[in-house]
Amino acid sequence: MIRTWLSDQGFLLGPAFALVVFFVVFIGVLVWIYRPGSRQVYEHEAQLPFDTGSQGGRAHASTKIED
Repeated sequence: MIRTWLSDQGFLLGPAFALVVFFVVFIGVLVWIYRPGSRQVYEHEAQLPFDTGSQGGRAHASTKIED
């Protein structure tokens, strides 16, 4: 029944599926960006180009963020 209705309407499943997938990915990215505690991470990473540590401006992979 649903298949018949969809075919009568000219509704294509491919574009609808792609829209849903991209919407879910977009919402996932927003959740990842605005997750609790991410502000400290982004502020720390924003200052890395200006860091003149012992590596001559290069950041360490083991650099810890202070809480």
